Amino acid sequence: MSITQKILFPCAAVSAFIFTACGGSSEVTIPDAPDAAIETIAKELTAGNGGILWQAMPTSYQADVNEIAQLAGTKVDAELYNKSFSLIGRLVEVADKQKGFILNTKLGGEQPAEQIAKVEAAWPSIIGFVKTITTSSIASSEGLQSFDGQAFCDVTVSALVKYSKDLAVLSDEPDPLQFGKVKLIESTETTAKLEITSPDGTVESEEFTKVENRWVPTEMATDWTTQMADAKAQLEAISLEEMAQKKPQIMGAITMFEGILTQLEAAETQEQFDQALQGAMMPIMGLMMMQGGMGGGQSAPMPAPAMPVAP
Repeated sequence: MSITQKILFPCAAVSAFIFTACGGSSEVTIPDAPDAAIETIAKELTAGNGGILWQAMPTSYQADVNEIAQLAGTKVDAELYNKSFSLIGRLVEVADKQKGFILNTKLGGEQPAEQIAKVEAAWPSIIGFVKTITTSSIASSEGLQSFDGQAFCDVTVSALVKYSKDLAVLSDEPDPLQFGKVKLIESTETTAKLEITSPDGTVESEEFTKVENRWVPTEMATDWTTQMADAKAQLEAISLEEMAQKKPQIMGAITMFEGILTQLEAAETQEQFDQALQGAMMPIMGLMMMQGGMGGGQSAPMPAPAMPVAP
């Protein structure tokens, strides 16, 4: 297990069930031409304007995302949902306090000094990324019920975009937001084929469809209605009774994890920290196995369909 996984694995275990969606928009004029439209979206996103993702969506898509997020807010168990996000927030605080012990732990194998240096350099972004989520509108059932996609993307997604650049370095992957070149191959009034050249020289072609004056990937336009209907159906099918039956077990696991966080926070030596971290693995695995209970029997709630992001 890499040092990055050691840091992010507990967060993933607690938050795997979380339903998220995109929204938010600073007013930017998106050109009508498909290649110019995609270039504009890409440039705005690269510049840190997460709100462009919301503005790039057709109006009906925006309404669908808001509706599903708000519906999810009525289907989750408020106490479990809110407590889980609170737990993630606490985890981040403990991780930030005990950064030195985390970076120097030998559990899972010794890490190369170069990798440790990368994580340390990106540490503020790791902490900031998770804190941004745990303080956002999706961090409570009440926030979901009043979810506003535009505000979410304007504030939360814009912040996440800025942090993601540093996080990309940890995986040795190219910056996913780095702008490439877009070339129009052919088009009609409602369809377009674009050639996308990435900064590394990779060339791909993608088809787009015009929906309500917005260019979106054709695959998305084709599948959107079905995906949204499936998402709504799965949320509607959540059994509150089954969730109530599983709640004591899940709450017990969360309480156990809170206790381990207390031990991690109190550790004053590397040995004490490693012992507490090793003891955390069982409850973490328990949370991962039980996260499906939050969805009333599903393995996980239906995520929002992919937003129309720029290449």
